[in-house]
Amino acid sequence: MEQHQIKVSFPIGTKLIIGAVALLFVFILSLNIITIFLFRDDKLAYIYKTQAIEAQLFGKQFINSSTHAIETLKTILAAIDPGRPVEHSRKSTIQSVMSNQSDVLASQVFLVKPEAKHMTLHTQSLKETDLVSIGYKVDQPLITEKELSDILPEIMKTGFSFINLTRVGGHPMMGLILADRLYKNHPKGMPVAIGLLTLKSLAETVQGTQITVSNRKGWVLFDSDITKGLPQNNVSQSPLFQSVFKSKLNNGTREFDFEEKHLLGTYVLPGLNLVVLTTTEWENAMRATYMLIEKFALIGAMAIGTAIILSIFFAKTLTAPLVKLFEATKEVGNGNFRLKLEEKGKDEIGILSRSFNTMSKKIVQLIQESVDKVILENELSIASLVQQNLIPKGDFKNDWIEVQSYYRSASQCGGDWWGFFPIGNKMAFMVADATGHGFPSALITASARSCFSVIQKLSQNQKDIIHSPKSLLSFANRAIYDSGNGQIMMTFFVGVIDLDQRTLTYASAGHNPPWLFKKEDGKYALKSLAASGQRLGETQDYDDFEEKSISIDKDDILFLYTDGLTEGKNTSGDMFGKKKVRQTLEAQLQLPPKKIVDNLVSEFLKHNGIKALDDDVTIAVAQILK
Repeated sequence: MEQHQIKVSFPIGTKLIIGAVALLFVFILSLNIITIFLFRDDKLAYIYKTQAIEAQLFGKQFINSSTHAIETLKTILAAIDPGRPVEHSRKSTIQSVMSNQSDVLASQVFLVKPEAKHMTLHTQSLKETDLVSIGYKVDQPLITEKELSDILPEIMKTGFSFINLTRVGGHPMMGLILADRLYKNHPKGMPVAIGLLTLKSLAETVQGTQITVSNRKGWVLFDSDITKGLPQNNVSQSPLFQSVFKSKLNNGTREFDFEEKHLLGTYVLPGLNLVVLTTTEWENAMRATYMLIEKFALIGAMAIGTAIILSIFFAKTLTAPLVKLFEATKEVGNGNFRLKLEEKGKDEIGILSRSFNTMSKKIVQLIQESVDKVILENELSIASLVQQNLIPKGDFKNDWIEVQSYYRSASQCGGDWWGFFPIGNKMAFMVADATGHGFPSALITASARSCFSVIQKLSQNQKDIIHSPKSLLSFANRAIYDSGNGQIMMTFFVGVIDLDQRTLTYASAGHNPPWLFKKEDGKYALKSLAASGQRLGETQDYDDFEEKSISIDKDDILFLYTDGLTEGKNTSGDMFGKKKVRQTLEAQLQLPPKKIVDNLVSEFLKHNGIKALDDDVTIAVAQILK
């Protein structure tokens, strides 16, 4: 006997060490990546939330201060009549208003002619200070005519506007302009009040995050960064500012790049046509995440080193039994077939040894199972042959009706059944489909066939028994329920053709509605024979089947089928479908029933292709001859 030399080039112990280390490395790396991403997302969510809260709070403070200032200026404007000079009493009232509020440092009222874009100082008032102390000259307008000209369209539209009045090196200042538009056409001019507000206290509340307040055109009114809070600065090119007008929300957050920096930003629309922006540099926001990455990398390296040492130690212990099993297989390779492995231990090695020893016993069992399978297949073949005898022959014809049919089971035993029997000038048609297909369904079809065999026998002496399809279904329901014990159901259709009355009376137990093609003026029109009723076998006693009648005439064609025809799929998974069935039938209705059935079957099998049928297929065509 030729002996095969077995050589080991890559020991299993080495594989075990490499596998364990690789697995641990992947696990640690995955854990690190997942943790870092989760921490990053959590950190971003925290920053966004913090920025959003800070922006909302700052916006509320800004709006509150502006709202109070607006109310102050409204009170001042109420004391102004552009047609009359300011009386001493009114000046006292204005000065009293200024003294009893803390938001407006100084105010000036101008008479402005919108069409000329010209303004004339009407009056001014201060709050326990003077304009010189805050960087302005007495009787000098707080804003220039050019500045007024730029914001005049907004004032005429909304009645108010904001302007940045911060001076280089000074505290952040803002001007609030409020117009009394009731006098917009007054000859002397429209009263416009300008209030000077200091934003120093608001600036002192900002910590860490950069906060910017601008109008809807992007002109900066306030910025926590003094160098960016001057009047000439504009943020309209910032992606964060542009996102304000792309969103329908009053607040939002996003990452963006601007001026060669990666930033995290939040915007809030607090009201009064203002925009509050908060930004944080990405590097500052993610510094804690970078530190975490370094720590996790160090911990991972230490874990992998420990894993290598432990893997070497345990590999020696785990692979020793495998070495013994390997030596035993070499003995078998050298012809020692009497070798019996020691069945020691309850781990995989012990199980492998017992499996080796019982292999021959399993082979004997497999041979016996093969014999049993052949016997079962023979029995199924006999059952299939018996079932074929339960299905009527493919053709029938008498003086007044011609019937052609086709039946094919998806397996050795099928769940479809159809049948018919004539009694005098009446003929009953039945078509049924049991749940699924195979041997259990075949037993149910045998029960249905037996039931109607009894009914056919009884009807020879009691011809009135087939008048009511509803009653026939009730009889069949009891038979199906008793046979299947409520576990297997069957859809069923019964139709009775009465040649004397020229009617077709029918009832259905959940079956696909058959079609009646009625010939009218030389053309066929399709009538769907739908009727309500539950499937047979669901309950023991049931007779609530809907019964309908329809007239029939010479050349009318009745088409019975099961869903194996319409729901049969091709290799691409597309169903044959009712539409295709109808098109095929309507193109063949002028032909004899046999041709109709043959052509329809040919089209269906062409659609199905070389694969096995998905379900049993039953087709029957009956044509009235006279």
